[in-house]
Amino acid sequence: MNTIFAAVDLRSNVEGILEVAKDLAKVYDAELVLATVITELPGAEGSDEDKVIDELSESYGEDIHELHTLARNIAAEGINCRAIILEGVTAHQLSHAANEMEADLIIIGNRGHSPLYDTLIGGTAPGIIQFAKQKVLLVPVDD
Repeated sequence: MNTIFAAVDLRSNVEGILEVAKDLAKVYDAELVLATVITELPGAEGSDEDKVIDELSESYGEDIHELHTLARNIAAEGINCRAIILEGVTAHQLSHAANEMEADLIIIGNRGHSPLYDTLIGGTAPGIIQFAKQKVLLVPVDD
């Protein structure tokens, strides 16, 4: 396993997802990619240069800064980690990015909604499972 792709929603509890992702990255000596999707963020896909990140943080809030801070903290633990910001429909963007970078595994949080809820209201996990080409690991998330 070379690349682990962890999708994080910064507005919910990400600790469980990060712990599982870090443990697997250590075991497999894999790169860990933290990804989040923000709507209406033109020109930021895959940005990771500090200057661009700082400028976007000023314009678009703390989410970008928080994601990159998480990645830096994980990297300080000796794990090869980077963060990417995506824009658009969450499930499509996450699965597309994971496929493009040929990730071996996608890790996402799951709130445990019923299939009926996901059908009527929608959910990210079913969409990613539908579109992803790799295995998807669901981690229970408490909000």
